[in-house]
Amino acid sequence: MSTKDAKLNKEYDEAYEFICHKEIDSADETIVSDELSVIYRKIDLRILSILCGIYFLQFLDKTLLNYAAVMGIKKNLVGNQFSDLATILYVSYIVFEPVSAYLFQVLPPAKFFAACIICWGIVVVMHIFCQTYASLMVIRMLLGCFEACVAPGCIMITGMWWNKKQQLRRMGLWSIQAGTSTIFGGLLSFAFQHVDSTKTSLASWQIFFLLMGLITILYGVYVMIELPNNPTSAKFLNDREKMLVLENIRENQTGTENKVFKKEQIKELCIDPHTWPMFFLTVISMVATGAIITFSVTIISSFGFTAKQSALVQMPVGLSTILSIVGATYLCAYFNGNYRTYIFISLLVPAIIGYIVLLTTYNRIGNLLAIYLINTGTCVITMIYSWNGANTAGHTKRLARNCLTMIAFAIGALIGPQLFKAEDYPHYIPAKITLLVLTIVCIPLSLFVRYLSIKINRQRDLDVEGNEKWLKEVGDNYQFKDLTDIENKMFRYSY
Repeated sequence: MSTKDAKLNKEYDEAYEFICHKEIDSADETIVSDELSVIYRKIDLRILSILCGIYFLQFLDKTLLNYAAVMGIKKNLVGNQFSDLATILYVSYIVFEPVSAYLFQVLPPAKFFAACIICWGIVVVMHIFCQTYASLMVIRMLLGCFEACVAPGCIMITGMWWNKKQQLRRMGLWSIQAGTSTIFGGLLSFAFQHVDSTKTSLASWQIFFLLMGLITILYGVYVMIELPNNPTSAKFLNDREKMLVLENIRENQTGTENKVFKKEQIKELCIDPHTWPMFFLTVISMVATGAIITFSVTIISSFGFTAKQSALVQMPVGLSTILSIVGATYLCAYFNGNYRTYIFISLLVPAIIGYIVLLTTYNRIGNLLAIYLINTGTCVITMIYSWNGANTAGHTKRLARNCLTMIAFAIGALIGPQLFKAEDYPHYIPAKITLLVLTIVCIPLSLFVRYLSIKINRQRDLDVEGNEKWLKEVGDNYQFKDLTDIENKMFRYSY
């Protein structure tokens, strides 16, 4: 290989050289389909299960503060200090997301991911040594730094292994761990509230943090050992199986990974017409998420439930998360990624109804059901993950867009808790009105993103001659040449 070719290969996807030098023996389509089914059962068992575990622990560890609110952690806090503890987590997300995106590209991604898991597990354990507002603020900031990698890492790895239709279901499966962790967290909180703190040197909430931190550290070690960096480095697949996986994801036109940080792709992201509408859509839709993650148990307790009852009746919030995400992602996959916008909006409608109920009645059961409805609106983040994953090509650009998405998520999530002022307790009317208005605003904004995608796709479809000329110039295997969605004339946006 010449020096020029070697340089070009570095510019291309990590899988480019592999796919150029390996061939698949011609076989009946039925045989290949059966082989893929077997291969993807192995991949789901190995890769998908790891992603589910990571997202489960991240969401549970992040929301431990929510449960600790009724377990005694508030006794040394005054005024809006509890809200500040939620906010600082997302501030550190914003600061660390660009660092995380860059390190995912230049370091072995699986090893970096695992290291972050181990570090945030250590931070969770360290909560038990924090009794003051200042020490809790520091430890929550550190937690945000290490957890910032989770969603971008899961999105990146999902894009490496599965095609667009498969990604929807897999993203749905690891995203619903936000729901399962809510159910599991409610049970654990209920159980740990029965711990007699007079017989231990630690309060019940401290024991809760200690247990979850140790579990997270051990899981991080497991990820370090078991998670491969990309399909071509997977030891549990042979060369033919790797080749079939790469052929399966060829249609994504997004490749696997690339170690060259490309500034031009960052510049392109900044001027991409999809970037800023999606950014503001994410910010606005995630304000409710920040509120629910931090204040759902507190709000439920304001309906007249005891601390133990609040932990238990919080559990259906997790069930509504699971049903919403599974329903939305599987429906979207059924339509081959089409109608994303309408499915996105369908998750917002129950939330709008829920806010109206909260504002018009103080009936305890009605308000509780409204909380479950509101939670469906927070599940749109999974649709945003898949939407951005399907509509972004170029490895640096994909990582940067994931980074920008999580910054938007963090901005929205840090605003959410600040809406709930101590002086507005117990009904928090101003916060509920604000959340209702923001949820309604998401609908026309998502329709605008749909309009942009349709417009660009039509322009490309009409330029038949230009497309043919481009295909001749770019050559074979262009899907693995790390082209961006704007550079790739054959790329079509999903809406």
